[in-house]
Amino acid sequence: MEQLIIVGAGPAGVSAALYAIRLGVTPLVIHNGIGALKKASIIENYYGLPTPISGEKLYETGLSQLKALNIPVAEEELLSIAYDNGVYQVQTSFHSYESQAIILATGAKRNPITLKEAKKYEGNGISYCAVCDGFFFRNKNVGILGNGDYALHEAKVLEPLAKAVTIFTNGLTETFDSSVLGNIQVNHKKLLSVGGENSLEWITFEDGSKLNIDGLFVALGSAGSTDIAKKLGLILKDNHIMIETDTSTMLPGFFAAGDCTGGMMQIAKAVYEGAQAGTKAVKFIKNTK
Repeated sequence: MEQLIIVGAGPAGVSAALYAIRLGVTPLVIHNGIGALKKASIIENYYGLPTPISGEKLYETGLSQLKALNIPVAEEELLSIAYDNGVYQVQTSFHSYESQAIILATGAKRNPITLKEAKKYEGNGISYCAVCDGFFFRNKNVGILGNGDYALHEAKVLEPLAKAVTIFTNGLTETFDSSVLGNIQVNHKKLLSVGGENSLEWITFEDGSKLNIDGLFVALGSAGSTDIAKKLGLILKDNHIMIETDTSTMLPGFFAAGDCTGGMMQIAKAVYEGAQAGTKAVKFIKNTK
């Protein structure tokens, strides 16, 4: 049986592993490849990076750190986590594991964007984080692809920066409170594709009409970690796992860190929560001997 399993190898998961091993517990890190970091073409707002770095490069650096410290890593898809009599049973696509403690750091998976040609403009007009990339769209026309509270939140982040902000519900008839929208517009037309020369320049709708736009932020919600949390009976708020200030949850020995806990979807926040989770998980393990 493992002492500690960390699910996720992004900033939160790697940070948790680094702190755990320094405190005497070697965790098993399970991950299923790069997540939201893959969408970050340029990172410029993280301490200690003298030049911009891609999210993919940062992710690879984290894996290299784990390897250098001989921390075991299993690249497997997480299927389920169950809790029974003080033991966590972890089922992946290849193996079954048991562990005293769990740190869930799987991030918050965004629903995939299905617009034609969309992949071509990721990092060149299409973004997945208003806080991260809103600065690059000052005084420009931007849109939010989504139809719920997450989309409205991203729109509110962009509103003071952009020239105009429009929420595209893609055919869904979500009704937003007009008193909350302010100057934010809502477009219910169904989208067909995006286009532009070297970067995003327009959106085409299914009715054949076209709208010029400088940027499109995807806010279609999150999944993955919440499914695990729901099955374990953990408390969720806005599809994020509710944690205490020390990253613990209502289940003994179960901790969560990073984007799956909500708040700022930033690397700095994920690294801090990962360090906190790694430290507290080790304390829990040693106290239950």
